[in-house]
Amino acid sequence: DMHDVIGCGSAAQVYRAKLKEDENERWVAVKVLHPRMTWLVERDMWLMDTVAKLLHSLPLDFIQMANLPRAASNFGNNLRQQTDLSHEAANLHEFRQNFYGKNGRKEESSLILFPQPIQGWVSHDVMLEDLVEDATPIAEFLKDESEQGLAIRKELGSILLRAFLKMVFLDNFVHADLHPGNCLVVTKEVPADGILMGIWKSISNEWFSEEDTRSRPKTKMTRKIVFLDAGIATSLSLNDQRNLHDLFRAVILNEGYEAGRLMVERAKYERCSQVPGGIEAFSSGIESIVKEFHDNRKAGLSLGAVRIGSLLGRVLDLCRVHGVELDPSMASIVVSTLVLEGLGRSLDPNLNLIDFAIPFVLGRGQV
Repeated sequence: DMHDVIGCGSAAQVYRAKLKEDENERWVAVKVLHPRMTWLVERDMWLMDTVAKLLHSLPLDFIQMANLPRAASNFGNNLRQQTDLSHEAANLHEFRQNFYGKNGRKEESSLILFPQPIQGWVSHDVMLEDLVEDATPIAEFLKDESEQGLAIRKELGSILLRAFLKMVFLDNFVHADLHPGNCLVVTKEVPADGILMGIWKSISNEWFSEEDTRSRPKTKMTRKIVFLDAGIATSLSLNDQRNLHDLFRAVILNEGYEAGRLMVERAKYERCSQVPGGIEAFSSGIESIVKEFHDNRKAGLSLGAVRIGSLLGRVLDLCRVHGVELDPSMASIVVSTLVLEGLGRSLDPNLNLIDFAIPFVLGRGQV
C-alpha cells in the first residue's frame, strides 16, 4: 500500500509494516530494493571500468598516476554497497557495536541511534529493521531562529560533529552518506536527575494527589540523532589513516612540513623523489595550507570561519599535482566531510572545530 511508504531513495523504498512474532506484533520498517537496481548498477560500472582501463593504457604518466581503474573500482564498490541490503545490515551491526559496545549496554545512554536490523528478516533485496517513531527530520530544526531554537541547533551540531569525529579517528568506519535526509532527531522527556527521579515520579503519580506531586523533581528534554541509510560506509588504509591524523595534528601544532614529508614517505606510489626538490616542494605546499588554517585559530576555527573539507580537497589536489598517491577512500572521506560540515554549519556556524577535534585526535574523544 502506497500509504505505508515512509521514505524513498535512489536505491530503495521504505514501508511501515506490522511484524507478527508468535503472539506479539510490532511496527517495523521494511526496506525494499528498487526493481533491476543491481542490473543497472552493474551495467553502468562495466561501462565506467572499460573507459577507465582504456585511458589507463595510454603512455601518459599523469594519467597512470591517477590510477583510474582503481578509482572506478572504489566508486563501484560504493555503489554496490547500496544494492545489497544485507551489506547495509552488516554496516548497522558494526556501527551499533562501535557506539554501544559488544553487549549493547551503551545504547540507552548514547546520543546517536542506529536502527537494529531484525534477525532472520534480512536478504539481498529486503531488510526489516526497527521503526524509528516520533522522530523529526533534522532539517526542520534549521527553520527555528528563536533563542531556544538556536540553542537546540547548537546542541544537535555538537552531537553531530563529535559522532563524525569518532567515526573518523577512533573507529575508522565512517557513515559516508550523512546528508540531512538521513538524520532524524528523537526528543524525549526524561527525569532531570536520572533513574531515581524517574522512580519517584512513578511512585508519586500512584500514591499522591495531583496537588501533592507539584513539588516533585522537574524533567528535562533529551535529544538524540538517528543515522539512517548506512549502506555506504568507508574505512581508510592504515597509511591514509595516519596521514589524516597527522594532518589534523599539523593544523593544531602548525607542523605542516613534517606532515607533508611523512605523506610522501608512506605513499605506495610517488614521483616527488624523482624530481629535484620535489619532496621539498610538496612538503612546503602542505605547510602553506596548514599554516593558513593554523593562523585562523586566532579568530577561532569555527565551522562558519573555516572549511575543513576545503583543506582536505586542497591536499588531494596537491597530491595530484606532485604525484603522491592516496587511497581512493580518502576522496570518500573528503566528500563525507563536506556534506557533514555543511549540515553542521547550518545548525551552528560558531561550533569550534579544533575544540571538538583535539580529544579525538588524541584518542580520548567521546560522543
